[in-house]
Amino acid sequence: MDGLESGMNDIVMRMTDGPLLTLTLTEPGRANPLSPEMATALTAALEGAAIDPGIRAVILTGAGKHFSAGADLAALELLAEGGSAETNLADSRRLEELFAVLLAHPKLTVAAVHGAAIAGGCGLATACDFVVAEPSSRFCYTEVKIGFIPALVSTFLSRRVPGHVARRLMLDPEMLDGSKALELGLVDELADEGESLDRAKDLALSICSKASPSALAATKALMNRTIGMGWREALALAAEANAEQRVHPECQRGVRAFLETKKTPDWLKKV
Repeated sequence: MDGLESGMNDIVMRMTDGPLLTLTLTEPGRANPLSPEMATALTAALEGAAIDPGIRAVILTGAGKHFSAGADLAALELLAEGGSAETNLADSRRLEELFAVLLAHPKLTVAAVHGAAIAGGCGLATACDFVVAEPSSRFCYTEVKIGFIPALVSTFLSRRVPGHVARRLMLDPEMLDGSKALELGLVDELADEGESLDRAKDLALSICSKASPSALAATKALMNRTIGMGWREALALAAEANAEQRVHPECQRGVRAFLETKKTPDWLKKV
């Protein structure tokens, strides 16, 4: 059933709208930090969406004035001052798992950003397939300003922007508005003020109507596997993926539809 799937008091609110699942970070009083509880809840919600055949795309957004202010600095301070090496590593691994699940997600993922997307919050947006933002939104990797490092995001930021841009973003913590973030490639599209969520949903529906679920998932998986490979090894892996997808029922349906009608299927319609 479409609609609200969890109470407003939950730290991650789930809202279904047909094939779309919107996950809203709901600690607006603290600008939706990636606390241990938030990271755990968001990872679980993403894992659930990955295996739900009714979900075609996941939209991430934040309640209140901001998308996400990043790490929970209060929790970080407690761990840094009183935590053991093991507890600090466990906390870092929790965020690692969140980013791993998001980056490897088989469904389309779109970040709808308003207000601030700072440090880990900026990383959360960056890890999505697409980022829709409002002109007044603000992006910044602020870690080095407090003596911290953008460690996890450094492994995937260059998937979105060129290496020299990633270096600048991580070493020079300049606050970027939506227009500048779009110019640098950190954002894919600007929405009107207050319209980022609606525009993200429209974008997701548009893409999902044009791309078969299996083809989208297989393409994302192939891109993840070939990053960093030599071209010959990547080409061999791509040939295997090519052959595997050819025999998938969705590929057979798409080819047959085009041969018969000169049109591709609407992949949001049931058959």
